[in-house]
Amino acid sequence: MTLKPATRDRLSTVGTRTVAAALAKRGLPDQFIADMRPIAPLQDVLVGEACTALENCRAGAVLVVEAGRTSPPLALLLRRGIAGIVSAGTLRETAEIARAGLPAYQRRPGPATPLALADGDVLVGDRAGVLVIPASLVDQIAEETQEIAAYEEFITEQVNQGGGVYGLHIPSGEQARVAFAAWRKMRGR
Repeated sequence: MTLKPATRDRLSTVGTRTVAAALAKRGLPDQFIADMRPIAPLQDVLVGEACTALENCRAGAVLVVEAGRTSPPLALLLRRGIAGIVSAGTLRETAEIARAGLPAYQRRPGPATPLALADGDVLVGDRAGVLVIPASLVDQIAEETQEIAAYEEFITEQVNQGGGVYGLHIPSGEQARVAFAAWRKMRGR
């Protein structure tokens, strides 16, 4: 599977918590990779297809490094055009990776456990961690997260305009659907 540019763009504008909520609705409640932390607190969002072997990674893929294996040199990763790195162990060259602006995540030192994902699954990472979207669901999840993000923006706007308790100022039920549809039409979303 090749990640569509529109799907990548959609996923890069929503947080992992929103993606996790969309996955939970589909019966996948725990798609976060345990104990995964960004190497830099303000790095870019990570979105890309998982790739477990550098020689098979296309530009825009995320290199997955299993525990006990060393990551390839940074220059090679940049030349390949990978979107980022997810490592089951600690990475070397973390300062250089961060300076290069390559999103990277690593597990804290501890017992080596394999990462439960397959080539082609899509990884999304932010400050909350990294989660896995099965390749077969990625387009639907990206579309749904855009809907969730739009609705959250609508609700935020309602609250900022003096809304408060649901049913008093923020419409609920059918009223919410009508108000949200009108808001979307007005905003061109």
